[in-house]
Amino acid sequence: MGKSGDKEVAKAIVMAEYHIPYNFRKDNPIEKYAEVKKSRIHGLGLFAKVLIPKGAIWWHARPQDVLIISKKQFLTLDSSKKANIMANFMKSLLTYSYYERDLDALILCLDNSRYVNHSFDANSGASEDENGFFAVAQKDISAGVEITEDYSKYNLCPWLKKYKEYFDPSCW
Repeated sequence: MGKSGDKEVAKAIVMAEYHIPYNFRKDNPIEKYAEVKKSRIHGLGLFAKVLIPKGAIWWHARPQDVLIISKKQFLTLDSSKKANIMANFMKSLLTYSYYERDLDALILCLDNSRYVNHSFDANSGASEDENGFFAVAQKDISAGVEITEDYSKYNLCPWLKKYKEYFDPSCW
């Protein structure tokens, strides 16, 4: 194997060191619990279809529900010449992703979880162990109520400082 092959194997080994707590079931709980509707908070939002009891995991990402963008991948995208389509992709990436500190990567939500809006009085959030691959109801969420999270509790990405307005509610 050549040097480039060795580097690829090394990268695979490094990623294998991380345990990503994916949901390997056929269904994501979001399909049972939530639906997208127009939001009073901002654009579209995610709303409870049924009662989501406090403590219930209402979203648990499967591998097909998220795209993991490494720091290196993001910086490559960021430094590339931007055609309109790429500028729009970057805006979507920054709008619908969050930073996962343990992976030092952005997690782009591909499923409807991307429509969770911010509230300082949130009814959902990360688990006590701060696992970024599932969301837990912090209180009972009645059917028809918008599911919200407090973005100020998310980890800020140290290499995205110039894009702070996408991640910090105090910038809105």
